Amino acid sequence: MSKMQLVLLEQDAYFIDMFSTYVRSSEQAERFAMTVFTSKEQGFEFINRSRETYILLAHESFMPLPERAFQHGCLIILSETPVSIDMLEYPVLCKFQPLNQLLSHVVSHFNEYTSSRMLTGNRKSEVIAVYSAVGGCGKTLTAAHLARELAYQGKRVFYLSFEQLPSAAWMEPSAAADENYFSRMLYYGKTDARVQTAKVELYKRRHGIMGFDYFPGVSEPTEMDEMTAEDTNSLIQAVLATGGYDTVMLDLESSLHPRVTTALRLSDHVLWLAVDDRIHLDKTRMRLKQMTAVSQDQEMIHKMQFIINKYSGSMSNAADSLPLPVSGFLPYIPEWKTFSSVESLQVRGEFSESLAALFRISVSAAEADNLVVG
Repeated sequence: MSKMQLVLLEQDAYFIDMFSTYVRSSEQAERFAMTVFTSKEQGFEFINRSRETYILLAHESFMPLPERAFQHGCLIILSETPVSIDMLEYPVLCKFQPLNQLLSHVVSHFNEYTSSRMLTGNRKSEVIAVYSAVGGCGKTLTAAHLARELAYQGKRVFYLSFEQLPSAAWMEPSAAADENYFSRMLYYGKTDARVQTAKVELYKRRHGIMGFDYFPGVSEPTEMDEMTAEDTNSLIQAVLATGGYDTVMLDLESSLHPRVTTALRLSDHVLWLAVDDRIHLDKTRMRLKQMTAVSQDQEMIHKMQFIINKYSGSMSNAADSLPLPVSGFLPYIPEWKTFSSVESLQVRGEFSESLAALFRISVSAAEADNLVVG
């Protein structure tokens, strides 16, 4: 897909340099071709003669604009002061904000209000789910650390939690203070799929330490409990439709709620966690039997990797007593038994490195199996 023309009317040389450098050197480079005008005469001449669709970012000092600026393309006004942007047909954005958020507003507005095409990336995503039949296996730790490891390798990752009681500790303080964007995404999914996809750009945030994108906010337990299979599918598909991610990481709870089973069915890989405990393994066997009794879930077993977490070096339970062949082990980290700060869980160490190596091996084995089956 050809790049979208992004036209900036601005006289602030410092802002022009910062903005242009960011667009050309960031992930937005695959979307935009930049053109800058510092004078009204040249900028207005471009507006009056242009016949192609473009996005116009015009500083408020360039007002009033030619009539064609409101008829051809997508217009966004840049202001020196903070303003509200959600309800305006031609939004006004404060230019003094993080540039990634500024561009996210631009992309979201264009995708929502322009019918010609949507600005999307060209990345093909794989969906990875982290699941366990029993709580306390370290699903969230595993999902977050694997998402961070993939981001560390240069991949773009989106993290989605579908737990009824998700851990707010992973959110950064600034993000936790934001409105509940996860709930907003669910709302738009019930009204308009195109708008929901557009809002991904607006509501996502990049985790400053872990490096993945996510929706800030913790939903009410009742809201999560009321999520349907359609809601779950719509939300995951909205993230995939942006074309901006290599991996979508799903952090699931241990139930078989429709949002969980739908997420499992949409996943390309399922990391099923267990611990070396007889009761835990018995429950895992029961849950696996329950899932495979449903005809549409019988094929799910072929994309599962059974992982023993909190491994201390030897197994108490014999291999033939396990519900599935073990794909690998993740080490027991004594410091994580109890902790008082989330920072201790975010340290990249033995667990992260083992997880990254294990996932590379597991995915390669799964892909080989698929080739044999095919």
